[in-house]
Amino acid sequence: MVKHIVYGDLNCPYSYALHEKLKSLDHLDQVEYRLVEHAPDLGLYGNRPEILTELASDVFAVRSLAEDVPLSLPPERPDSRFAILCIIAAQMVDVAKANVLRELFYTALWVDGKDISCPSVIFKCIEQAGLPLELEVDEDSEEQLEQWQAQWDRSKVGSRIPAMIAPDDRKLLGLPSIVDIQAFFSGKEQNLQHDSSKLQRSSSLRSIAILCTGDIASMWAPIESIRGEYNLLLPASMEELKQLFDSEDHSPDLVLLHADEHWNDLLHGYQSFIERMKISYTPIAIIGAEDNDTLELSAYSAGAADYITKGRSSGILKARIGMMLELKKSRDFLERSARIDGLTGINNRREFEKLLEQEWRRSSRTNQSLALIMLDVDFFKPFNDRYGHLAGDSALRKISEALQSTMSRPYDAVCRYGGEEFAILMPETNSAGAKKVANELRKAIMALEIPHDKSSVAKIVTVSQGISCFVPNDTNSPMLLIQVADEALYKGKNSTRNAVTLAGES
Repeated sequence: MVKHIVYGDLNCPYSYALHEKLKSLDHLDQVEYRLVEHAPDLGLYGNRPEILTELASDVFAVRSLAEDVPLSLPPERPDSRFAILCIIAAQMVDVAKANVLRELFYTALWVDGKDISCPSVIFKCIEQAGLPLELEVDEDSEEQLEQWQAQWDRSKVGSRIPAMIAPDDRKLLGLPSIVDIQAFFSGKEQNLQHDSSKLQRSSSLRSIAILCTGDIASMWAPIESIRGEYNLLLPASMEELKQLFDSEDHSPDLVLLHADEHWNDLLHGYQSFIERMKISYTPIAIIGAEDNDTLELSAYSAGAADYITKGRSSGILKARIGMMLELKKSRDFLERSARIDGLTGINNRREFEKLLEQEWRRSSRTNQSLALIMLDVDFFKPFNDRYGHLAGDSALRKISEALQSTMSRPYDAVCRYGGEEFAILMPETNSAGAKKVANELRKAIMALEIPHDKSSVAKIVTVSQGISCFVPNDTNSPMLLIQVADEALYKGKNSTRNAVTLAGES
């Protein structure tokens, strides 16, 4: 029988978890397990902080993807080359015992946390597998490894994850689910590529970024105690932390900073880029620090949310993290309340004024035009008199939703300016573009078909709009942008209504 081929590495937790899943399904006898090095140069760099951080990140990712697989966090990621060569040599002696040896190496590293590049660990595994201790690793073993390595490289996986190839050349990459593995072995047509390096986080869990510039091994115990309750992000540097904040999918709710020294410089650096990026409040705590009152006071003075010394119990750690996240939740609520209109759920006038100032400065620097649409619901007072204020509130909410769904660019802002009046701010937009958008908004409101038999222009709710468009310079201002758009709006309201009026057009 032609077997499926698996390309895995001994020091890859994804490969280990895949091996255990295949074992639980009794599929290992249907597989030719070819061992390769996913990172052949790993041994050249030793276990530097960034490599250990990556190791911890991989382990926690695999734990989330394969909760039933026993997996510990080893103290380091060893060079797996010689252990792989021993397994290849064992296959030339006894295939069944070689398979046992492979399993023993996986267990030694990922369950017992042992260094499988250590001779004593290697010899003990060989002995337990029932193989001769004088197992000969020769040129044939080296040649076989190089051949498999070349084949895996040609598969163009593109990241350090296992690859499984069916006899009909279908591929399954990374760490798939049990269901997907079963479907793959049953021959179903599929093109699954599970890139396990891109772990899908649970949307129900808060996210904590742990920036560790010192000995990450000292952080494994606290990380282990909280890993099941939060999405853990392990940036290897301040630059990677900044990238997390740039990403909507990975922005953390809390940052834990661990450094053996110079943590105060890192704290100041963190606060500096948070201020530059204008990120909403995200607490940062110093963790694993010295028990030193002077240092603790300086941390609080610098803006740290907490200072957690070494040796605190997991219960205390969880409680203090919980308090910091509740603080963030409260701050976020207050911040949102300050900028969001309570009725419609869109930006309020205060937020509009803030955004206008920001976009005006940005447009001034880039010499790009900034467009503003002022939009007013036609005959809204007669609507309220006829249908009641609850119906009026409902109409405003529907109009807000239609405005937001019509705007396609994330940096365009829809705001409630006051009462039945709305403001739409569009950076890098000229007059023609703004007029096109305004007509789309007018059609979207009419498509709601909200009844309005007190309107003199239609039997449904309609809106009038005024547009202004400036390239910021010394002769104009944000207030003038609003004034000109308002004048264009009321020009339209005093003529036909249900119209789009561009400032300067006759």
